[in-house]
Amino acid sequence: MNCTTLNFHYDFLTSLVLNDPEFFTKKVPFMKAVGVRTVWLDNYIYGEWQNTPEEASRAKAMLEDEGFEVQAICVPLGHGGNALMGGDEDDPSLPPEFRNRIDVYGNRMGTTTCVDDAVIKNYRKAFEIHKEIGFTQIFHDDDLRMGSWGPHLQGCYCDRCLARFYQQYPQFDGMSRGDILRLGTPGSEVRDAWETIQCDSIRRFLRESTPEGMTPGIMVMHNGDRRHGIDITGIKEDFPNALFRVGESHFGDAGFTQPMARPALEQSARKHLALIGSVENAFSETTTYPVGALSPENFVEKIRWEIGCGLRNIFLMSGNIFLPDAYWEAIVAARDELEHLAASTPLPVLDGTPIAEDFVWHE
Repeated sequence: MNCTTLNFHYDFLTSLVLNDPEFFTKKVPFMKAVGVRTVWLDNYIYGEWQNTPEEASRAKAMLEDEGFEVQAICVPLGHGGNALMGGDEDDPSLPPEFRNRIDVYGNRMGTTTCVDDAVIKNYRKAFEIHKEIGFTQIFHDDDLRMGSWGPHLQGCYCDRCLARFYQQYPQFDGMSRGDILRLGTPGSEVRDAWETIQCDSIRRFLRESTPEGMTPGIMVMHNGDRRHGIDITGIKEDFPNALFRVGESHFGDAGFTQPMARPALEQSARKHLALIGSVENAFSETTTYPVGALSPENFVEKIRWEIGCGLRNIFLMSGNIFLPDAYWEAIVAARDELEHLAASTPLPVLDGTPIAEDFVWHE
């Protein structure tokens, strides 16, 4: 990758390629005009195929004929809300063998998943098929984590996770959910142990579900870290070439235009970049969600901020609704300026040193 130029990425449902009559006459020209090089097909969401493997193979070949690199993206565990359409309804239900996460109060968290043998078996089978089709990278998006957004201690507090915690750390045997939260203060042994249990769940999922020869990617939510089961350093130990989308949030004008928006976005992105240690393996979270919440003008402005942070892989995203024309037109109009900004903005020095949080979290 040439880190002085921009590399645009975009994901969409495989069904669009096969069934949308305007896909090749209108949508493909828009992507080419922007400079999208890699497209990511949404074949597998919440443990179920959204199309047949044969359809995925056919769509992949059609896109490759158009000159795109084609990889795969999936929604593995869910994040407790609607990650696809942007309405008030929940996301599609999980397979019956999947179990929801349990929060610290003992409540079931809808559209979330606790990693266990059934989950790993499900995804391993699906990813083996992806590999047979010819995909070499699989991005886990929205979401692969064990906690919800926020600064407090997160994780799955189900009986199985608690039993694993007690077994691995017998000194805490019998500690209640409330005690873990109360005693898990920053720097405490309880907190480090609980975070390790949660991070090990995600690392195990990646190790055991990823076929040999495939490279996984993970979206790291805004300010996401070990509190939420996301251990960037640990994932890199398991997969040195792993891909990461840095957490930015601010997907709508209401949050994006607040005074603290830019420092909050930049702090999270730079925090993650420092741990990733490679611009080549880092991707932006350039998202409007629900579609239209972030105006085309602010969508482009967000790209400017991302370039300023050192990002050159610009990953455009809009749930499972294809970006409206105005967004593509806005990026095309700013394309020369953005390329100049990428070429003239110095890249950050990335040595793996964490960046401390120095201000309050901001959505």
